[in-house]
Amino acid sequence: MSHVSYRRITPFDFMGLQIRELTPDGLVSASVAEVEIAPGGKHEMARSTRSDKLYVCIEGEILFRIEKRDIKLSPRDVLLIRRGEWFSYHNESDTVSRVILIHIPPFDLESEEFRNSAK
Repeated sequence: MSHVSYRRITPFDFMGLQIRELTPDGLVSASVAEVEIAPGGKHEMARSTRSDKLYVCIEGEILFRIEKRDIKLSPRDVLLIRRGEWFSYHNESDTVSRVILIHIPPFDLESEEFRNSAK
């Protein structure tokens, strides 16, 4: 068994988003994080060449763009972004939004491509 105490996790900044790494020790098949998106905050167009991404909205609303489709997530909505799909998202509201992000297999920054650096 492995336990992660949310209160002991210090968030870090990733391109303006506040991230809390929540992956329990010993979990090798996936990674788990909370992403806090401030009002007006956004994640630029990107894709993973390694992982599927599951987003679970836990607070607020987030507007995603996946390829050419727009999807708005509200609390308890779940969104799957498959490996290789281009996506972006932003918080167009005036309150903080939060999502749980699960990468399968685990997150690897070297496997993330951002539109402005993609070939």
